[in-house]
Amino acid sequence: MTTETRERIITEGSQLLMSVGPSSMTMDDVARACGISKRTLYETFPDKRTLIGECMHRHHEAKNAEVNEIFDTSSNCFEAMYRVYQRARELYKTTSVAFISDIKRLYPDIFNQYMESEKVTLDGLAGVLCKAQEEDLVIKRINPEIAAYLFMLSMRELHEKASKNKYGFKDADMFDHVFISFLRGVATIKGIEMIDEFELQQGKQ
Repeated sequence: MTTETRERIITEGSQLLMSVGPSSMTMDDVARACGISKRTLYETFPDKRTLIGECMHRHHEAKNAEVNEIFDTSSNCFEAMYRVYQRARELYKTTSVAFISDIKRLYPDIFNQYMESEKVTLDGLAGVLCKAQEEDLVIKRINPEIAAYLFMLSMRELHEKASKNKYGFKDADMFDHVFISFLRGVATIKGIEMIDEFELQQGKQ
């Protein structure tokens, strides 16, 4: 087994995991997508649980690296948050609505690790909101930790209940409204002007 084969398995496995969810993804599917035999697949990852755990770990690493790159190359916190939102929106559209619920139900140990990584994301968002307060983009009286927690709670609920809403709203539209409503709710006048500019530019694309 080569490093190249292992990386291809993780890449193809991650794409399948996100698109169809862990219950529908099979090792046969992964082997077929990689163009390898099941024997080679099982020599690399002894079972589906191990593969899913590695895929989740890599997904978290890649997400953190991308977010860090975005913040390093943005001029302020709101620009960075808007760019992260755009990236997350694209990922959301291609992620199975069963992804989180299936992980929680079938692989509770992996789900617990996922929740630990979510805590890192939560702390990171709270830190960004603190910095945005210093930039006069977020209202000073807002508690960054509570605001970050409520936003993450809303996004988690959206992921778990998406496609089940009885009002017929599109999942992507709900995702947009959760993010924009949150950002406008914590923003100063200066921040709202920046949000308006972002949305205007988005409308021109």
